[in-house]
Amino acid sequence: MEESVHKQLRIAKRNTPVESFDVTSLPNDNYEDSLIPSATMSRAYSNDSDLKHISDEPIEESQECFKADVTPNLENLPAELRTQLLLSMPDLSTLRALIHASPTMHTQYRYDRDHVLWTCLERELSGFLIDAYANMMSRVCELGSPRTDEKITSFLDTYRGWLSGASPLPDLQSIDSGYIHWMAAYHISVACPLARMYSSWALDNIKKTVSSSVARNGTETLPIAQDSRGVNLSRSEEIRIFRALYRYETYHHLFGRNKGRRHGGFRHHEINEIFFSQFAPWEAEAVGCVDIFIRQKYKDIFSDVKEDLHPQNARFRLENGTFNPEGSFNLDGEYDDYMDGTVSRGLKMAVRLLNIRDHEKLVSKMQQRCLTHDQNLDAPVRTAIGLAAQGDRREMSTSFPNKRDEAEQRQDPIRFTGDTVPPNGPPLAWVLLWGGKYANIYGEYVPESLRRWGYVIWDKIRWDSMEAKELIARQWEMEPELVEEIKMDIGWSPLESGSVTVEHK
Repeated sequence: MEESVHKQLRIAKRNTPVESFDVTSLPNDNYEDSLIPSATMSRAYSNDSDLKHISDEPIEESQECFKADVTPNLENLPAELRTQLLLSMPDLSTLRALIHASPTMHTQYRYDRDHVLWTCLERELSGFLIDAYANMMSRVCELGSPRTDEKITSFLDTYRGWLSGASPLPDLQSIDSGYIHWMAAYHISVACPLARMYSSWALDNIKKTVSSSVARNGTETLPIAQDSRGVNLSRSEEIRIFRALYRYETYHHLFGRNKGRRHGGFRHHEINEIFFSQFAPWEAEAVGCVDIFIRQKYKDIFSDVKEDLHPQNARFRLENGTFNPEGSFNLDGEYDDYMDGTVSRGLKMAVRLLNIRDHEKLVSKMQQRCLTHDQNLDAPVRTAIGLAAQGDRREMSTSFPNKRDEAEQRQDPIRFTGDTVPPNGPPLAWVLLWGGKYANIYGEYVPESLRRWGYVIWDKIRWDSMEAKELIARQWEMEPELVEEIKMDIGWSPLESGSVTVEHK
């Protein structure tokens, strides 16, 4: 029945669910710059705003398609089929486009919106629902203020239980409908546009390296497959990106700068243990890859606004010729502090800034709300996955060695078994990088060129199509000092590669 309805209405199944969205409306989590009412209580959705609240911009291409080809048929469908159609929508953006295009479908959606939205959201978040839920529950409005060390460790214990399966995740059907709406709003307004930006940025970095290598060798390269909306991702690649994004945001809910107060603080190696050690090393690496992307984007923004915000800029000159430094920022002089502080505001802030095209508006936003170098004791991501943090964990943690450390010490073989959905095993590039041996190191232990590629995100078929697999292990040749550091810290060299097993071709 579902298939026949889709055929009748010519609703295409999605090729890529990662699209760009206007972000004039974002989910509220009690940040000082929130733009919309709170979505953490169901009464915030007592009107008919529903999916319109998620994003208010017109869905030009998809909505016009619905209006031209679908709406006449929709008006004549019985209510049961309209509900079935809503429940069968493959993703939130398609659901939104449909109810925007048809008043009849919008009315039907309002009649059973919580069930419809829950069904679509569960499908959309499949493979990373735990991380999306943890992201929501790690907010200040859920943990409470001040955030103490005890609250954070208690939450991470619960999160670890969800990930391992030791503790059941609450059934979405049983939680407050306001939570469902918040998760949908966050996903479509923050996670999806950032996933699209990230994938384009990372794959472009690979393409540049491949093109440079090809130019030296005098051969032709294959283009990266894209569609009209950008990079065409597989579902396993999507899940890896979304997991990394949600975990990155959870990190900053716990350890970053937000409206809530923070009492206490963790050292870099402590955060490495309580946060990053709950993930497989290639998954911890993916979070670090997102951090490099966000920092690069902020570096571009800093470069764009630094002259406007400099204390000697004409906008800060008084009538008597002197300068009033209030509201100015010397970004070059205190770059690291300002960068760490701004990054720690999290992804909601980032997606807002990355969608500003007007220069003066960008300067104003950075000046008023974004730039901060006030830091808690908690380390930023780059420090928590640095050489010192990982080394200190090994030396100072009472839990060392854990099971992953022991696998590394034994030099257990690690195999690529395919890009499954969801992708729970190591990606091909990780296996190739470590020569088929188990390694429980990441971050600064890995050449930055690889991390800029987002190498732990991509499927085998993508590496094959780009003819770039050989470039992965070759990056060690350009980092001899890093190879020596690894050999000294874990007792073996990544250049001493064993045989790499690929069980899925």
